[in-house]
This record gives sequence, C-alpha cells and structure tokens, in this order.
Amino acid sequence: MPGSGKNISRVLLVRNDRIGDLVLTTPAFAALSACLPGARIDLLCSSYAEPVVRGNPYLHEVLTDRGVHDSGDLKELVELVAERNYDCAVVMVHSLKNARLARKARIPLRIGPLVRWYEPLFYNRAIRQRRSLAEKSEALYNLELLAPLGVAAAELPPTLVIPTTEGTARAKEIVEKKFPAAGKDPLVVVHPGMGGSALNWPEDLWEELVRLLAGEGRFRVLVTGSEEEIRLVDRISGGQPQVSRPAQVQTALSLEDFIGLLGLCSAVVAPSTGPLHLAAALGVPVVAGIYSPVRAQHPRRWGPLGRGTIRTFIPDVQCPGTLKCSSEKCPLFPCMELIEPVEVLRFILSALKLEG
Repeated sequence: MPGSGKNISRVLLVRNDRIGDLVLTTPAFAALSACLPGARIDLLCSSYAEPVVRGNPYLHEVLTDRGVHDSGDLKELVELVAERNYDCAVVMVHSLKNARLARKARIPLRIGPLVRWYEPLFYNRAIRQRRSLAEKSEALYNLELLAPLGVAAAELPPTLVIPTTEGTARAKEIVEKKFPAAGKDPLVVVHPGMGGSALNWPEDLWEELVRLLAGEGRFRVLVTGSEEEIRLVDRISGGQPQVSRPAQVQTALSLEDFIGLLGLCSAVVAPSTGPLHLAAALGVPVVAGIYSPVRAQHPRRWGPLGRGTIRTFIPDVQCPGTLKCSSEKCPLFPCMELIEPVEVLRFILSALKLEG
C-alpha cells in the first residue's frame, strides 16, 4: 500500500454533492498540485455541478456521476474509474456509494472521512474529523484529508471558479436586454432561494432589500433563482412601486451562464448556498451572505472564501442549535429577522465606496 505522496502519480478526488461544497473543494486542487507537481489529478463530481470546475488548471480530467447518494450508476462508475489505474482516491464527502466505489475500483490507497461505522471497511486511511462541530472552514476540512499525501493544511489556497467565454457572452446579452439604458451602473444580483440546508431570511426581508437597492437609483438590480424558485423570485421582486429603476428578474439559467452572470457583478447577496460561493470564488468585488446561527450551518464552516470584500450576516444570538434549528421550541425563534436589510445595504454602499 502506498504510504506517502512520493509513490503517487495518479489521484482521483471525489466531491460529488452540491455546488457550494464543490467550490469549497477547489483549494484542495491547488494544494495537491503544489505538493505533487508531476501527478495526474482527476475529479469525480456530479454532472449538475460540473460547470463549476470547467477550465480548472489543476485538474487533468473531470468525471461525472448522478450524485453522492444515487447508486444507480455505480457499476458504470467502477469500470470507468478502474480503467484509469489510480494510485489513490481521496473521497471528500461521505456516502456508502463513494466508499464502495473506491474499493470496488481496486484503488490501492483509499482516503476518506470516518463518519459511519462502515467506512474503515472501505478506506485504508479513514480520518475522523467531526465536521459537524464546525470548528473551521469546510475548505480546511478538505485539505486535512490530503495530509497522508504530504499536503499541509497550514495555508489555504483561494477558491477558484473560471467562467467560460461562451457563458459570459450570453450573460452580457441578458444584462443588456434587462437594462438597456443603465450604462455601466454596478450590477447587483440578489439570489434569495436555497435548497433548505440552512435557515434563510424571511421573504419579506428579501423583498425589503430589493426595494432598498432599487430605490437607490444607481444599481442594476437582478433577482435570480432556479426554475423551481420562479414564484419566490416573482414575489420578492414584486413590491417596488414608485421606483424609477425597478429590479429585474432572471430565472432558469444554465449553470454555465449563471456563472458568467455572477462574474459580471459588482455585488452579490445570497443565503448560505451555491451562488454565494460561486460569487466569492469568481472574485466578485462585494459579497454579502445571510447565515444561520445554528452551529452546523455557521459561516465559520460554510462561509464563502474569495478575493473580494466579503461579509457574512448572522443573528446576534447565542443559538442552542447544533445540527438544525428547533424552530418554535427555541426561545430565540425566529431569529433570522434580526438581520436588517438596511445593514446589508449599508455594507454594499460602503464596500463599493458609494456612501453619501
């Protein structure tokens, strides 16, 4: 069994869950490449999230699957992975599917998180991390799994997402059609929806923020959402009477085009979800995240990482929740309404140097 990075020339990284999780894995690509400069580094991710890593300079090949918990494609994946003769697999998100894949493909060194009792049966380097304690960034937890290969987690490379030329061009056309007379005023995307993995802001506060931004009269405000979030986006963008430049709506973009759109922004506001992490990794100048105080959902673990001015807004409470919100059983509920939209607006104005 290979014991260190000195014996490794072909590595498969596995992160086949959601967009934000994959974005927070991109620092591991750079760190591993620096540690093993001659090695081939491949990635297995979900087909849905694949545009996140298009053009990443540290990856040789990107394999895709149906997702972390869908074992319907396991047989085909085993064949696909086995024929590439990897020396090592580093599984960065636990699931029985991923554990079985690494072993069935007969990869000699199999590194993965020790979360469930069965994982030592599949990984010969099972590492206990206790990520639910949320003591550090998810990106650092990912780096720790590379320690057996000689990667030190002391310095965290930046997250990296690269928009495609085609996606950016299509996004520019959309923005020009939405705001034909707005010139080069800062483009601000507000993305209120999320998949439900954490607490979100109440709809009326998202609506108030959109109204405040549009009322400034100096932004191009675009409210975005997935195809499933069309009604939500329409409701949030609907309360803009007497606004000279109302916010516009854009839903159901492909992920490639959405990445291109975010790359055009001066500011992005979103809850703890993939679009927020994409914006930070793209280097959007101003990024504002709306976060839950529940420990497992905390920005200490799930906060965005990027080169711009980033601030996470979180209710100023001593939350007793560990894994999820206990809702009405909690004496502090509802606490998300303690984050005031005007504070988010002030942050954006200050960061863009538009105060006064």
